[in-house]
Amino acid sequence: MGIFSAEDELHHFIYKMMQFIHNVLMDKLVKESLDTLRSLGLFTAQDAKRKGHVSQPTLSRWVRDGLINRVRRGFYIHPEADSSPEMQDFVVACLKFGPKSAIGGLSALFHYGLIEQVPNQIWVVVPPTRTDRNNLYRCLRTKTPLRHGIESKDSYRITNPERTLLEAMRFASKIGPRVAIQATRKALQDRLTTETKLGQMADKLKLRSTLEKYWEAIVS
Repeated sequence: MGIFSAEDELHHFIYKMMQFIHNVLMDKLVKESLDTLRSLGLFTAQDAKRKGHVSQPTLSRWVRDGLINRVRRGFYIHPEADSSPEMQDFVVACLKFGPKSAIGGLSALFHYGLIEQVPNQIWVVVPPTRTDRNNLYRCLRTKTPLRHGIESKDSYRITNPERTLLEAMRFASKIGPRVAIQATRKALQDRLTTETKLGQMADKLKLRSTLEKYWEAIVS
């Protein structure tokens, strides 16, 4: 005589089936949430909750299990997300400094291939009231509206080549006049910009006198 009755075996079978279905559904939900997070690129815990329906404890567990990487405090990324280290740094900077900020200075010069040395800080153009003591960032405070000469990427903003070069001249005491001159010369030689485009942007930014100050050295 068996230990378990037919009814017990049926209940056990139903329990196992329900457990199997539950696990399949949970695996499906986890995969869908991870796929959503992967599509976000760099994201915050709030993004994970709002868009991926992932709670903070679950996110922390996934980080511990290696399903998600923590880039910096408060910022995460899926291991298979299409995002370069440079882009990650730029996204974090723009999120940190807000929608009125943009990547600029040496970081933008390096991004456009106009200098060879990788900057040891992320350079960010910010409004004059913005301050930061974090050694990871170098702020260029400007009263010039951040609507001229700004390119919006998927998750960050960056000064376009013309504004980048003009602000390199304007902030030559921080960036170095030689760097500004050589970068502008290279941009013209590589046809990344033109004299006309630089002049037009200089007028928009009210930096015509700055451009004229360095122009002879640039074309000589």
